[in-house]
Amino acid sequence: MLRNIRRLSVILTAAALLAGFAPSPAGADDPPPPARTAGAPDASTAEAGNPIVEGWYADPDVAVYGDRFWIYPTTSRRYSEQTFMDAFSSTDMVNWTKHPKVLDIADVAWAEYALWAPAPVFRDGKYYLYFAANDIQSDSELGGIGVAVADRPEGPYKDAIGGPLVSRFHNGAQPIDQDVFIDDDGQAYMYYGGWGHANVVKLNPDMTSLGTFSDGSTYKEITPENYVEGSYMFKRDGTYYMMWSEGGWTGPNYSVSYAMSDSPTGPFKKIDRVLAQDPAVARGSGHNSVVNVPGTDIWYIVYHRRPLSETDGNHRALAYDRIDFNSDGTIRPVTMKVNDNFDDGNAVGWRTYGDADWTPKGSAYSAASSSAGLALQDTNFSDLVYEADVTLRHARSEAGLAFRVTQPGTGTEGFHGYYADLGPNGLVLGKATGDERTPLATARLKAAVGTKHRVRIEATGSSVKVYVDDMTRPRISTTDTAFASGANGVHVTRLSSDTGPAAPSRPLARFDNVSIRSNVFSLEAADAPNRFVRHAWSRGRVDADVTPHADMRWKVVPGLADPSAVSLESVNFPGHFLRQQGGEVWIGARTDDDAYRADATWRRVPGLSDPSLMSFESYSAPGRYLRHRDDALLYVENIGAADRPEATFRVR
Repeated sequence: MLRNIRRLSVILTAAALLAGFAPSPAGADDPPPPARTAGAPDASTAEAGNPIVEGWYADPDVAVYGDRFWIYPTTSRRYSEQTFMDAFSSTDMVNWTKHPKVLDIADVAWAEYALWAPAPVFRDGKYYLYFAANDIQSDSELGGIGVAVADRPEGPYKDAIGGPLVSRFHNGAQPIDQDVFIDDDGQAYMYYGGWGHANVVKLNPDMTSLGTFSDGSTYKEITPENYVEGSYMFKRDGTYYMMWSEGGWTGPNYSVSYAMSDSPTGPFKKIDRVLAQDPAVARGSGHNSVVNVPGTDIWYIVYHRRPLSETDGNHRALAYDRIDFNSDGTIRPVTMKVNDNFDDGNAVGWRTYGDADWTPKGSAYSAASSSAGLALQDTNFSDLVYEADVTLRHARSEAGLAFRVTQPGTGTEGFHGYYADLGPNGLVLGKATGDERTPLATARLKAAVGTKHRVRIEATGSSVKVYVDDMTRPRISTTDTAFASGANGVHVTRLSSDTGPAAPSRPLARFDNVSIRSNVFSLEAADAPNRFVRHAWSRGRVDADVTPHADMRWKVVPGLADPSAVSLESVNFPGHFLRQQGGEVWIGARTDDDAYRADATWRRVPGLSDPSLMSFESYSAPGRYLRHRDDALLYVENIGAADRPEATFRVR
């Protein structure tokens, strides 16, 4: 795949336009012009929701052709049904167009089934698609890695050489899971291999035959530690990154690791696992590719994962999340996020229950008139932070967020779990057991009907807080132990006293900008990107390139001295909290004395330098704020305007 010449293409295309020349059309000898950088995707995840497309797909590879991002995946079915490949394209990585059957075994005479892991690349006016077929188990079988060619990104792709490019096992590597990478000097490489072995080969300029290395060999083994399959190569700032999948593809421990090298042929020494299952979000996350938004340093990892409730190994879906790099080039572990702003006009990943008519339209999720309805994400969060915009659109209805949900569909709109609803009389937090509702706490809320409200749930253990619009102080803070974990979603109910039918054309409620995540965060200094609040030798610090990563991960829990505030508990040292002491900030084991609890409690306030971010005011010393000065983490008072950025943090 063209990953590194794209940046050069951005420069060359811009220069050509300035000189009055138009770039060559796709299909000419020069590479197609890169994607536009104006309005380029810049998000922490697929903001319109993962999975990004409907259907079961796996092993995605990505290319940028012209002004479009192209994803080529495996069709995730039984081997005998894997006889074609679809593709998807998008100008914004939000709205995806399906291109069916860009490659079909009808155009590959030697392929019968198990068409896997497409790898796209453009060169000299042609679009190439490398693929594996037939899942050969020995050299006596026909199959391996093939290459098809087309005049357009959407195909149709036809077999280029009439047989496999790699048809045998070399160095123990099954010929599957190929990836093609063209280096800055124009040399093309193919990385491939299953059965725990990885090889790299050179591709000749014709892209349909293999070259040799300086020692005369063709197949060079580059197997890193724990390699299973799914090799992938990209280059950033002169460094070569090799990625691969570990674990069994049908199991929950499927994951992605990586290595770095100054050479495209290695050696590749494993650095860390970068993507793994999250028991609250999805399992089997792996077999990835990486895409760089041309002209930027924005990178995404594109991969497949299995929804939590799915047990069929082939039920895999496409997703992407942001890749963040440390200043030394290492990759921070990727967090699989759960967001949906419905900008793609679909509700892929949502499951509905009850009588409501759920419709994604107008960049929102609307529930039309009915008696009741529930829509859930396939998640299983315990401790969580759950936010969404909620607009109540009917005077005799209630609508809001449901969390820690189990047994959906019990009764008309029943479920077991908690809900936080907006209604004619304000805000109510309650628990549901089937169709039975039990209020736990209420709060007055003006103008709930017809007004969009930002609702946030923070649930940690038995503590539940509900925020509406003002995210610094909860409207409701209470405790309950009925439900420990479950799915998250949105729901709507028409009040029983409303005897008239709801107008079919008028929705009962609208939901938008859904965000669900655990209560574990990193805090990045607003004035110093890539520098994070961490602990080291019991001291609070703000550093770059934090290793281990867990040193900069904090669990946000109810304040030890005041549950309406917060405390920051170390992820890798449970029971140790960030606290102020003598003008400095330390991490220390929790004690039962009042002074410790107060010193380890903080009030979140809008960022002192940017109200969209966050600052932390000391609970025990009001007016003093968490602030960094160079590497040291302090708490000080009377912060001047020039110093406010040092007391402002970005939640990651």
